[in-house]
Amino acid sequence: MNISEAARSSGLTSDAIRFYEREGVLPLPPRAANGYRRYTEQHVAALRLARRLRDLDVGLDDVAAVIEVAHSASCGDLREELASSLEQTEVRIRELRETRVELRRLVGALEEMSPADESVPGLVACECVQLATGG
Repeated sequence: MNISEAARSSGLTSDAIRFYEREGVLPLPPRAANGYRRYTEQHVAALRLARRLRDLDVGLDDVAAVIEVAHSASCGDLREELASSLEQTEVRIRELRETRVELRRLVGALEEMSPADESVPGLVACECVQLATGG
């Protein structure tokens, strides 16, 4: 498949794929006789993994290490980098879970509001808001 198809399948843009390749984050795919990159399903899987890691704010160096292991199936000397990526991912997952709990609480409070309510039931305004509004 060409870069446009790989981009569509991976959820990345063609420019993002080229950037990751230039930075050494992703392996370079072979080129067809016409000079175009030819992406395989394995390349697309690596692209998806890179996108998901970046969505979790994993740094490019760590993404490159993870992709190297995933793509080449060789571990080399990457255990520390992978452990770091795993820890970053665990932290991000905890943060996302906490965010989800807070968002659910806020949505639930908003759903309990009636048209006559002036404030959201169960929520107390920050001290700065109370001081500014005299409340």
